[in-house]
Amino acid sequence: PEMESALAMTGADIAQSELGLTGAGVKVGIIDTGVDYHHPDLGGCFGPGCRVAIGWDFVGDSYNADPDDPNYQPVPQPGPDPMDCNGHGTHVTGIVGAKAASPTGVTGVAPGVTFGAYRVFGCEGSANDDVILAAMERAVADGMDVVNMSLGEDYTWPQDPVGQAADRMVRRGVVLVAAAGNAGSTGIYSSGSPGVAANAIGVASFDNTIVTLNSFTITPDNKSIGYMEASGGGAAPTSGSSLMARTGTTSTPNDACNEVAPAPGSLTGKVALIRRGTCSFYEKSYNAQQAGAIAVVLYNNVAGLFAATVSGSPAVTIPVVAISNIDGALIDGRLASGSVTMTWTSGSGTFPNPTGGLISSFSSYGLAADLTLKPDIGAPGGLIRSTWLLSDGGYATISGTSMASPHVAGAVALLLQARPGLSPSAVRDILQNSAEPKNWWGNPGLGILDNVHRQGAGMLQIDKAILSTTTISPGKLSLGESDRNRAIRTLTIRNSSSSAVTYDLSNEDAMATYGNTF
Repeated sequence: PEMESALAMTGADIAQSELGLTGAGVKVGIIDTGVDYHHPDLGGCFGPGCRVAIGWDFVGDSYNADPDDPNYQPVPQPGPDPMDCNGHGTHVTGIVGAKAASPTGVTGVAPGVTFGAYRVFGCEGSANDDVILAAMERAVADGMDVVNMSLGEDYTWPQDPVGQAADRMVRRGVVLVAAAGNAGSTGIYSSGSPGVAANAIGVASFDNTIVTLNSFTITPDNKSIGYMEASGGGAAPTSGSSLMARTGTTSTPNDACNEVAPAPGSLTGKVALIRRGTCSFYEKSYNAQQAGAIAVVLYNNVAGLFAATVSGSPAVTIPVVAISNIDGALIDGRLASGSVTMTWTSGSGTFPNPTGGLISSFSSYGLAADLTLKPDIGAPGGLIRSTWLLSDGGYATISGTSMASPHVAGAVALLLQARPGLSPSAVRDILQNSAEPKNWWGNPGLGILDNVHRQGAGMLQIDKAILSTTTISPGKLSLGESDRNRAIRTLTIRNSSSSAVTYDLSNEDAMATYGNTF
């Protein structure tokens, strides 16, 4: 359901069902952690005649370019097999173009594309620029029409090596789509390369409108609360009841980061309710575990749902789940005045996402460091279900601009199938011209559009892009810095229909940058 709702948010469902487009004949390169090409939704094989037809492993399983990681191993061990052992690349690939092989499978944006898989990460850790640059060169040599890069480094200039290579790829005719980054909480200029490259399509994330969740109930309210199970912890039960206890309040910024209980023994045998913020999910959960909690319920400190991971050493062995801030505040209020019993259930349900259709809280702000307007456009990236490693369940729901970028890459494939021969610059202009700006996430009821340097042109609308007959170029105006009060820019309007069209030009206010505390 999460993928189906994401497709509906961007008109990809219409492009598939009513326009008959699948991306057939378009080659999409995925520069990432590799692809689990055994997955039936991704074709089940690797090589000529397969969905994943081309690829290369530039690094090997043990490669890890993070010098601060205990498993630091920066020497690449390349080979011909781009098999994924992380999951991220498989998830990204499914969003671009999985084709469900069963009723429980996933169908992505462009289920007819052919993939090139270029592995630049080991099973964990980061990658160096030299490896990424080699993958970009190979993708061009292999004839990829579109390349997705759900990777990057925050606060980098467009002129860094990967950004320059991205621009060269575009000049060679490749549409380069890249994630804006997940540093939204750190303020402006946090977007990074390659998404900030001048000719790339940098992609912001919007939250999905629905999500399928497991649930527990609380009494005395008898309310069902949907949760996302954290990765790295113990499995959530499907039955049983326990008392809950809180470790702080809704105004505690560092809840469970140090002392985790208001009194010794208060968590023993209970489920700990902990507010998100300040320290890692692992630290909070491990502290609660050490204090005797039998499970942890993390609740958000901003609107909406979130996915958490509690992997670490020593291990968190108790179940850890994540819920929305609204549900967390409800439980906190009940605990402040009495007791709450939670009961685990075996069922799952589809829940509306309170922040569905709004910019994701994690999505990075522009501008680029050279004051170019970035990101360029947005797509669903918050709470997206897609393909995952078969060895780890085959499917996963995760969040990030890493999930929004492949949605746009798949949409580009649909557009190129419908309108072959478009240049990369024309593709970006058409997508931006037809996008739908969304209201400010902080208070959408005000009716004020969100920051242009957060959402770009707005939510992708690929069906409208495909059917559009008017193109305005450039698709964005980057005014940069000037010591004068006015700037002159030229817009070119092209009408490709058979009828004369009259255009009225106007502007609409949007949210400006507001203060951040660091």
